[in-house]
Amino acid sequence: MRVEYYFKETVQGLRRNGLLAFAAVSTAFIALFLLGMALLVRAQVNKVIDLWTAGVEVSVFLEDTISPAQQQHLASLLASMPEVASVRYESKQQAYERAKEIFRDQPEVIQNVEPDAFPASFRVKLADPEQFRVIQARLQGQPGIDDIVDHRQLLTRLFALTDVFRVGMFGVAVLMLVAAAALIGNTVRMAVFARRREIGIMRLVGATNWHIRMPFLIEGVVEGLLGAGLAVLGLFVMKVSFFDDIRKTLPFIPALGTSDVVATVPILAVAGVAVAALASLVAMRRFLEV
Repeated sequence: MRVEYYFKETVQGLRRNGLLAFAAVSTAFIALFLLGMALLVRAQVNKVIDLWTAGVEVSVFLEDTISPAQQQHLASLLASMPEVASVRYESKQQAYERAKEIFRDQPEVIQNVEPDAFPASFRVKLADPEQFRVIQARLQGQPGIDDIVDHRQLLTRLFALTDVFRVGMFGVAVLMLVAAAALIGNTVRMAVFARRREIGIMRLVGATNWHIRMPFLIEGVVEGLLGAGLAVLGLFVMKVSFFDDIRKTLPFIPALGTSDVVATVPILAVAGVAVAALASLVAMRRFLEV
């Protein structure tokens, strides 16, 4: 019977305060939609970063005088490193052919260059591109190595920019949740204030605080869930109308999939429930202390 009572009180509260409930749901929708957009933008940027870093290689250029034993030792050493995903040996001729492909529109650049001018090298692909410094450190002082090019400056700037962006998106998400909590709490506070006489009577006849709080708490949670549901629907619309259009316009950019939107559902649902419940409890506390 208590569950039935809470259900009826929640439904009556939503009906009685239809305008306030609409404002709470709208507020939750806007805040959670913006939070979801922040998550989708972050997912899109991560895909682009993964695409960029997937082609990052550490080039270990070899001396012309390197012996077969030294070359085999370097190959074995690189293959044994857990940070290395794959190792590919590139001969002088292969380096020359790759240079011709790179400068195929500018043949004059290498027309007087012979294959012997290019050094042989090991092309090292990393399991985690952020571990590019490890290769330099572990190969330092090994015989037969002429130079190691790991694009240190480019990668350092890229990962620094990525970290700043991720922190920024997290900050935006936190601000959105705080805004949602403040607005939903204010809406619940108004609903509680409108029923202050009824609450006072319930206190006089011995109703406990939780008995009084529960319908308002459930009402706030329902509003949070409705806002989260609308936010998810809005994200699907944005995925189709905005992110898919980006893919059509810029086909080289990896596209967000339906799974990326689905992945935001539990986050938005939990955020909506947690923010609404916390805001409701804080909003009701003032009226239930007397």
